[in-house]
Parts: sequence; structure tokens; C-alpha cells
Amino acid sequence: MKRFEHGGNVCGKNIRLDFSVNTNPLGLNTKIKEAALSAADKYGVYPDAEYADLKSAIASYEGVSASNVAVSNGASEMIFAAVRAVMPKKALLIAPTFSEYERALLSVGCEIDYYALKEENDFETGADILNVLDNYDMTFICNPNNPTGRLCNGDIMDKMAQSKCVCIADECFLDFTDGTSVKGKMPVIRAFTKTHAMAGLRLGYMIADEDFTEKINANFPAWNVSAPAAAAGIAATEQHEYVAKAKQLIKTEREYLRTELTRLGFKVFPSDANFLLIKGKERIAEKLLSRGIFIRECDNFRGLDTHYYRIAVKTHEENEMLINELTTIR
Repeated sequence: MKRFEHGGNVCGKNIRLDFSVNTNPLGLNTKIKEAALSAADKYGVYPDAEYADLKSAIASYEGVSASNVAVSNGASEMIFAAVRAVMPKKALLIAPTFSEYERALLSVGCEIDYYALKEENDFETGADILNVLDNYDMTFICNPNNPTGRLCNGDIMDKMAQSKCVCIADECFLDFTDGTSVKGKMPVIRAFTKTHAMAGLRLGYMIADEDFTEKINANFPAWNVSAPAAAAGIAATEQHEYVAKAKQLIKTEREYLRTELTRLGFKVFPSDANFLLIKGKERIAEKLLSRGIFIRECDNFRGLDTHYYRIAVKTHEENEMLINELTTIR
């Protein structure tokens, strides 16, 4: 089994800049923070087990019915619940991709085959995946993909939704892109974690038809979402300008990083997301860490090795600091 590691693991490290985790570069919005804190007097009381207010707010934001919404303690919990709802015998995963899909599938004894993304195609998912999809019970499509940052072609996604395979779209980074959601066509997983920098509060959700959300909810323990996370989530659905501002910042700064990293000799792969997959010399991450800068080593992603790194897009000042350090150590 591959190692299951993620960005943001800063415990025990002397970190001044964390480029390993791909959350909103603007940080936690003040109004969201205030909403979480304002509910403190109610923390001694169990939250509504049905999360009616939270689901209603998400439904309004997404333009769906509240019965089409399930909420979870982060997207990872939703991934495991989706696998338990389907109980697949055989699944297909693209590689490289987010490791929690593999971990969730293995937890129910599922056999897994892999669709390898090719570096020469800039890690783009090809239409040939449609030729084999009906042979499997389940798949997850991270859109845009992590760690490559690539959006899947919309026509391919539409055809995947029509296959016999249960396809789950993970759209946790979609708000930072120009991509289009496939909600209403297949179940989608989204999270406040990335869009609103709420990683520590832990809040994710799924949009699906009512039958599937009922199956999902049957696989959660009672009160799986905390009161502060629910309050923060309701406030987050109203922060449209904040998300739009972050999206524009990411677009500008992603191009800055692409240009500067290319100038420094790294191979920078095309990305639609708030992070970049790059290829360069070994031990770059180790050297940066000694200077208090943390980037994501990608050798534990299936199909990648110690030459690959993932770098989050942050504010211009932070991105400049990274480039300056890389200029010194390269």
C-alpha cells in the first residue's frame, strides 16, 4: 500500500510559510470567523441532528433542494460515506489523484484498477477512460484533479455520468476555476475547507439525488458536524465577493508563479486550480523546509516520484518570498 500523506502537516515543524496546503490564499473570512464564535453559547447543546438550517443555506447557494444536500465533517468523511453507500466490489481510479479515494475503497475490501495519466499529455484525463468505465462499480473524479490541477473535459464528464459505473465528482477546488459543476448529473462532493480556508473547522457536503443522499446520511454517526462548523458554513454561503476576489488573485498569481518557476528551470504543468504541479531536482522540499517554507512532496502519489512537487498559489508577497528562496537554493 502507498503512504497516505497530505499537505498541511505542519505539526513539529518550524514553518513560516506553508505552500503544502491548497486553501483560499485570503485566509478565513472575518464574517465566517465571527459566525463560528457567535454560536459559542450554544456549544453545550447538541446541534440539530438534521442540520436543517445549514442544508437550507447550502441548497439556496447551490440552487438545489435541501433534500439533495448531505453534510459531513470535511470532504474526507463524505468520501468514506459514499464508498460505504455503494459498497463497490471493483473500482477504477485515475492516477495520480487524491489518496483518500484509494484509502476509502480499500477500507471496504474493494479491488482497484488504475487509469494512468501521462506526463506527455500534461496529466489530462483522456476520452479513452470511457471505454472501460462500465466494467467498474465506482470511480472518483477529482475535478480539478489533485495534484495536477487539471479540469476534466466537460464532454467526458457528461458521458461518465451516463455510464453504469457510479461516478462521484470531487469539486472541492472548482470554485477557484472557470470550470462548470456536474451537479444534477452525478453526485458531487464540495467543501468549505478549500474555498473558505476552514480546514480546522471541517465542513463538507454532497449534492445528489434524494435517494443517494439518504444512503449517504445512513452512513454518518449522529451529530457528525459541530455547531461552530455549521454556523461558519451558513455564513460562508453568503461570501460571494470574497470567493470572487480569491479566484481573481489565484488566476493572476498562478501565472506569476508559472513564469518564475519556469525561469528557474522547473517544468511547470498546466493547471486550472489554486496550485501547481512542478518537476525539478530532488531535495528541493528539504532545502526549503530548512528555511521555514513547506511545499508538498509528491512521491507518495501513485505514478509520481521524488522529482515532483505541488505548490499552492498564495498572495503575491508570499509567492515572491518562495521564488526568492528557490532562486537562492536551486
